[in-house]
Amino acid sequence: MRTRLGGAGSEKTVPGVEAMETLILDLRSQLDHTAPIIGAKDNDLEQLDKEKEKLQEAYSRTKQRMRQIGGTLWKEGV
Repeated sequence: MRTRLGGAGSEKTVPGVEAMETLILDLRSQLDHTAPIIGAKDNDLEQLDKEKEKLQEAYSRTKQRMRQIGGTLWKEGV
C-alpha cells in the first residue's frame, strides 16, 4: 500500500510498512551474509601484510650483505 503525501497534485508516495519491513529484512540478510566474507578478507589482508614485512626484512638483509661483499671485494682489488 502507498500513501499520498502533500496536497492536491502531489506525486510523492511512501512505500507501505510491510514493503519497508521486507526491504529491511532483505538488507539485514545481505549484511549477515557479507559480514563473514569481510572478516575473512580482513584476515587475508593481515596475513599478506605480515608476509610483506618478512619479505622486506629479507630484502634489506640481502641488500646489506651484498654491500658488505662488494666492499670486501673492492678492498681485495677484485
